[in-house]
Amino acid sequence: MTLQTNKPGLLKKILFPFAWLYGWGVSIRHFLFNKGILRVRKFDFPVVCVGNLSTGGTGKTPTVLYLLRLLEDKRVATLSRGYKRKTSGFLLASDQTGPDQIGDEPYLFHQQFPHAIVSVGEDRCSAIDRLRLLPSPPEVILLDDGFQHRKVQPGFSIILTDYSQLFSRDFFLPVGHLRDSRAAARRAQLIIVTKCPTDLRVDDKEKITAELQKYGPKIVLFSYINYQHPISLKEGTLADLNEPPHVLLIHGIARANSLRAYVSQLDPEFKEMIYKDHHDYTEADVRHINANFQQLPAGNRMILTTQKDSVKLMQFGDKLRDLPIYILPIELDFLFQQRAVFDQTIHHFIENFKN
Repeated sequence: MTLQTNKPGLLKKILFPFAWLYGWGVSIRHFLFNKGILRVRKFDFPVVCVGNLSTGGTGKTPTVLYLLRLLEDKRVATLSRGYKRKTSGFLLASDQTGPDQIGDEPYLFHQQFPHAIVSVGEDRCSAIDRLRLLPSPPEVILLDDGFQHRKVQPGFSIILTDYSQLFSRDFFLPVGHLRDSRAAARRAQLIIVTKCPTDLRVDDKEKITAELQKYGPKIVLFSYINYQHPISLKEGTLADLNEPPHVLLIHGIARANSLRAYVSQLDPEFKEMIYKDHHDYTEADVRHINANFQQLPAGNRMILTTQKDSVKLMQFGDKLRDLPIYILPIELDFLFQQRAVFDQTIHHFIENFKN
């Protein structure tokens, strides 16, 4: 089995004992939960968890957005940690909260689905209790990145794994990218292989399905990112792509290979500014963005960024008003006509939920 890691051979050997210790710690933690030494809570209403076994970049945000759209006819709440927010404790999104208060991804959920209950809280059990005490409590709770939080036992768990970095071929940090054991997948009911090439062959699908099913879940689906037409950050109008654009791509997301592949179709020689995942943009960044934009060739020039990054850039509206910044909307979609399988599986779980 090939380990998916970019670490050079010598460094990998040096780091391997640390990865072994990390894995040993993970195993002990699971043992304590499995034996009931550490408490696990179940809830008497549907809780759907979207998570992964590795570090970020597997596509949790578009998956949660898909579920919010799928369940629009129900009272749905999302519960996230609110990574890198400048607040703590339980908090509900409102028109007065920004990404600094709730985190960029929950802010995006609230923007796109203002009628959903969007919440953040480090203590998932306490946060779920708070949500259920609301005057109009949610019928369904979506746990965003909650698979490692063993204190909550969801009724239905979805594991995401990047097509280019399958968890079945990965290894523990810091040698690989796994933050949980491959065996933990048996707690999930469904695996989605994300960011697949749209021309994935059926025989490759079957091989990967058989490989992942060894770890537990029998339902393995294959999804891809469906990139939409770029929209102006300022006016909300569609970008003019009649003339091939010169693109400056700005992003702070992990595993951006599929994003780069799409942008290269617009501009094979696009320029790229890469920031850390969940980056908080500064005025210095804005000046740097402007300087790089000015270096693009003359013609149809544009700055392209992700939905997640756009919520952080909006705070610099005055300083960016002269720049043609466009958001690249994305949607999760499924290969091999598996959309119906996913939709029906989720609806069946919710409609037939039994504690």
